[in-house]
Amino acid sequence: MSALWWLLIGGAALAAGSTLLKRRKLKDLPDVSNEEFLSMYRFRSDRSDSKVIEERKAIAESLGVPYQKLSPSQTFKSFSRYTGFIGEYEIGMSDLGDELAHVCKQAGLRAPDPFPETVEEFINEMMKAKNESKE
Repeated sequence: MSALWWLLIGGAALAAGSTLLKRRKLKDLPDVSNEEFLSMYRFRSDRSDSKVIEERKAIAESLGVPYQKLSPSQTFKSFSRYTGFIGEYEIGMSDLGDELAHVCKQAGLRAPDPFPETVEEFINEMMKAKNESKE
């Protein structure tokens, strides 16, 4: 077998192993329904429940975890233990940072520094910037 085939087989095995490990680790996190998430979310004011859930799902997609595993008080740092591939967490966090910076720039705001620590802080910053850009 050529080196290319061995490389492809090795990459596929690594991906499969990483996915299995990720699924196993994610079982440690409790599922949080949308209703529970909203009841724990501190920044209620003028925030639309559907927009909060939409942001929750976007965060989960960026980090490569099921959205049901996110709760408002979770820190982003804690997710580094639940992502699969090496670099998956870093790439997801970079994507979230870029998105927040972009939305803040469109709204004429400065991106928060330091980066929000928790899921709910991130959602609140995104919602503030999106609401500001609509005005």
